[in-house]
Amino acid sequence: QAPRIFEFDEKQHFNQYRAATLSLYPADVQVAFPVDKWLKASRAKKKLESGGFARPCPSLFPGDNGRHRQRAFRDALSDLLPAIHGFLPTLRIADFEVREWIDLPDARDRMRELLKERLKG
Repeated sequence: QAPRIFEFDEKQHFNQYRAATLSLYPADVQVAFPVDKWLKASRAKKKLESGGFARPCPSLFPGDNGRHRQRAFRDALSDLLPAIHGFLPTLRIADFEVREWIDLPDARDRMRELLKERLKG
């Protein structure tokens, strides 16, 4: 079976820069996560994390929020390039999807269901 990229997206992956990249995805892009849900969460976020999460990242992403912009760019590459290189679609899980139940006794079953949903089709 072909390889697949798996990403766990914490809160810093959702912001205006990620919304900008997601909104440009072709309609037929194949990913194993709900792009509309990621876009909604990215657009809803109003305050960016500071400190190292926002540091400049020369040379491609200098200045304010460089790391946020770099992360959005790298996430887009992880989503768009797999098909070109024979990988299966990128699978993403967001922290907000699992936060409420990840420490509960049935977390394994819930994760199994979430993965089953993402991998169908």
